[in-house]
Amino acid sequence: MSDCLIKAFSGCACPPGECVEKSTTPAPVTFVSWRTQAIACLTFGFLAAIVSAGWMEAQFKTRDLRNQEHVSWK
Repeated sequence: MSDCLIKAFSGCACPPGECVEKSTTPAPVTFVSWRTQAIACLTFGFLAAIVSAGWMEAQFKTRDLRNQEHVSWK
């Protein structure tokens, strides 16, 4: 049986009735709709904006605390 499968998928000729012939129709290709792509892009962008805003807020807070003594109130 394993020889038969190997022959069927490698393209070797098999005696009639020994192997199943290879199918001539290609596998179906599915495409993601533009609406699904748009929703995924917007969701990813929104999450990236939230994460980067949180990171920047922490950076600015640390920088403000570090530079607090350097500010002069003249």
